Amino acid sequence: SLCLQAAFIIVTAIGARMGNVVLAANAILMNFQMFMAFALDGFANAAEALVGEALGAGDRGRFRQAVKATSRWALGFSVCFSVFYFAAGGVLIDVLTSVEEVRSATRVYLPWVVALPMVSVWSYQLDGIFIGSTWTAEMRNGMAASLMVFAVLLWLLVPGMANHGLWLAFMLRMVTRAVTLAACYPRLEANIGGAA
Repeated sequence: SLCLQAAFIIVTAIGARMGNVVLAANAILMNFQMFMAFALDGFANAAEALVGEALGAGDRGRFRQAVKATSRWALGFSVCFSVFYFAAGGVLIDVLTSVEEVRSATRVYLPWVVALPMVSVWSYQLDGIFIGSTWTAEMRNGMAASLMVFAVLLWLLVPGMANHGLWLAFMLRMVTRAVTLAACYPRLEANIGGAA
């Protein structure tokens, strides 16, 4: 939780240095991201419960079924969010602010939020799988690694790309979270008793 909150605080702090308009635009887009995250967390919560049951039963086949079923639903909904943000993002921005300068700036960075659901879904799903399996140490390590990668990417990208660099670094942080857990997944599955 500390690493997660630190990332959001960093995004806000760096955005604030770019001026009030960018700060406001990022706040609006982060609302899009948080709304999507709450929805996709529902599938992660389902994964927690289902993989926990399979783990308790020592049933690897059931574990795999739970992972596949919840991941398919989560991916489907992530695509829906991306399509929705692409189609209706401009309308949502206009609803959330009446300041034309902020509206224009938010539209410039909207493509990042359109792409994020299909990138973020994997880290959320793997979080649910690892929490349900009580492999929280791996989650902690992945979060810490992603925060360190985020810091390096900010240093590399923001000076040349400004707010686009900030959003790219944020997206790659989500990729890092997913990759670190995906690397541990085969070991997790192998530890579950029962043939596939």
